[in-house]
Parts: sequence; structure tokens; C-alpha cells
Amino acid sequence: MMSTMMKWKMLDQETGAANDKLVYNAKVGDKLKIRIINKKDSAHPMQHPIHFHGQRFLVLFDNGVKNTDLVWKDTVLVPAGHTVDILLDVSNPGDWMFHCHIAEHLSNGMMGLLRVE
Repeated sequence: MMSTMMKWKMLDQETGAANDKLVYNAKVGDKLKIRIINKKDSAHPMQHPIHFHGQRFLVLFDNGVKNTDLVWKDTVLVPAGHTVDILLDVSNPGDWMFHCHIAEHLSNGMMGLLRVE
């Protein structure tokens, strides 16, 4: 079973909060600039499709390269070794999960919470 072999983690580098302890607070109308780093030297480097429920975002940069095709998204593929910068448009109140869209990663804890007032 995957859960006994590998633990997946979303980690806030500033606070050290991870997975179910990773909670961000925002207000409707906020614009949040979020940097997602997928380290290439992790225990099992691979791409992660990161999905935000209830909100939309623009991908601003991928590995420092400016995105010139700005379209609203709710999921971004972050390859191993990449850093992706997004601009999240906070528009829906409530508690919203964000997570890796790979089922095994999600079921092993790779998720956080966006609480919107």
C-alpha cells in the first residue's frame, strides 16, 4: 500500500506547517501571490498537478519565465525541479481545500486549507 511506502507533503517554508496543519486565511477580494516549489531533490521527484477548490488563479511565472498566455485556471502542473508563481483571485467564501490532484498523494496528506471570509 502506498501510504506505508511514501508520505507526500505540502509544506509552508516560513511556518513549517504541513498538510492538514497548513491553513491560510483570506478575505473575498484578496489577491494572493503564491509560489509553489517542487524540489527536484525530494525522496521521489515527480510532477504534481496542484488544484485549488472554489477559487481561480493565473499562472504568472514558471521557473522564472513570464507566462504570456494568461488564462484563469484551478489547476497547475508543477514539474519536478520547477517553481511556479500564481496569482489567486479570492472570490468564494468558505473553507476550500487545495491539494495535489494525484489521488495517492492526496490520500497520503498532500493538501492544505484556504479559509475565506
